[in-house]
Amino acid sequence: MKPRFFIRLNLILALAFLIIFVIILYSVDPFKASRFLIVIFYLVLFFLILSVLNLIGKIPFWVRILISLSVIILLFIKKRGF
Repeated sequence: MKPRFFIRLNLILALAFLIIFVIILYSVDPFKASRFLIVIFYLVLFFLILSVLNLIGKIPFWVRILISLSVIILLFIKKRGF
């Protein structure tokens, strides 16, 4: 994959996930949301963080995934109150 195409693709994905993330934050009540919507929220947030880290580009791919998963796991633990 050409670097220019990869950057454009990640930029488009980052913008798309950002828009979806804002829509979810604006329209969904977290106290009345179903488990499906909560899973969608965490998936969108994971891919948003991953696409933004891909735009930085200086970090190895496995570290990008590790950072994204760590943020999601920390938010999930914080939500559960452990």
